[in-house]
Amino acid sequence: MESPAEASGHILTPRASNLPPTIDPTHISSPVIDTDTNQDVRLTQPTVEATPADENTASVWVDSVQEGVKQLRKLYTMTRTNETRPHKPSEKEVKSYIQNMHAFMLFLKHDVEPKPAFKDKYSLDKALGFILGPNMEPLKKVAPDLLLLAREVLEQYNAEEWGKGFTDHGEEGIEADDLGPAIAKSSKKGRQSHDPSSSKHTEVVKLPHVSHPIWGIEGIMHGLARKTTKTGRAVLFLDPRYHNKKRNAKVWGHNDHTPGVWWPYQKAALFHGAHGAPQAGITGNPDFGTYSIVVSATSIYRDLNEDKGTELWYSADRSTENANPVRAETSNATRSLETALKKGKPVRVLRHAGNTSDPRRSPIYPAVGIRYDGLYKVVDQGTGTNKNSGVFKRFKLERLPDSMNAGISWEEIQRYPTREQRRQFDQIKDGY
Repeated sequence: MESPAEASGHILTPRASNLPPTIDPTHISSPVIDTDTNQDVRLTQPTVEATPADENTASVWVDSVQEGVKQLRKLYTMTRTNETRPHKPSEKEVKSYIQNMHAFMLFLKHDVEPKPAFKDKYSLDKALGFILGPNMEPLKKVAPDLLLLAREVLEQYNAEEWGKGFTDHGEEGIEADDLGPAIAKSSKKGRQSHDPSSSKHTEVVKLPHVSHPIWGIEGIMHGLARKTTKTGRAVLFLDPRYHNKKRNAKVWGHNDHTPGVWWPYQKAALFHGAHGAPQAGITGNPDFGTYSIVVSATSIYRDLNEDKGTELWYSADRSTENANPVRAETSNATRSLETALKKGKPVRVLRHAGNTSDPRRSPIYPAVGIRYDGLYKVVDQGTGTNKNSGVFKRFKLERLPDSMNAGISWEEIQRYPTREQRRQFDQIKDGY
């Protein structure tokens, strides 16, 4: 059934809820201390920003995290004090590395989920620690913005336990923000081309025009842009022009969103503050509770979840992998749900369409994209057993009364996305 607003082409947009959120602190960052030392690299002026002067373009990271760590280590080696080098880098070479690393830091901060491999396999934590160390006075003088970003990334990833419990292959809420193979500009105007064999780690990409009907300020993709990776795939990233417009998702309540509001991708829900992670399914704090969760129609957890719409049993992270029949795995995300149960704080629940070609998809999920279904309360906790005979934690959530959900009923939620929203979703891959 289509929405009564369908005929007019109106699309449900966020509005203030009748449940004022109360904001609790999330975490207090620990400052990273560096000590001044003498410099031995002749750089006297701050470097130019990684973003070009043209506000309609941006220099973005298109390579892997592993390659970014390698480049970060090279920057450390060429700029640290008291270093004996067979070849002293030129000022131009150092500036080039700084610009690349600025783009890499923005990528880590805004566009990628912390994962255990970043620390355990690639040693990103050590690389960040190196450039924030006491013998990096030359870099402090010429690239203060880069070091500020590096400090923010390190603190953010430490606070999120470097993605402990994150599963790449089907984590709740995970989506393919991969829009498919990039098509050369010559085939259709506005699409980017890229040479996968290129040795460049960053690319200058075109940003959407503010009046674009899909990607502009009034469009469903506002706040996002697309880039082409070194493997030739078109993927989404947060538009750097709007980084300061990104809404904080770590607040209680509706966060000024009406139940039923819909976005085409989880990264769009991240930009608008409905959920606080580009991929993972839980945004929360073990001391304060859970702000939001995402339930995917076709994730690897669906056989462990029990979703009836207004009532939901939600399994904790890594529930499918644990093989211990006695001890369930836990993480800060899981502990945040336990705290939500104790404190009674409301949780935003979003449902994700998942793989739309899967015949097992439940009709209660959106046809495409991701939808905010309202505030729920964690009312119970239990355990289950997976196919590996491993025990896992799960949590029962119940939807709050319509009066606490801006008067929007569960039945009305099912009307979204509308036919017009689905039509616009189909136009996203055309680019801008």
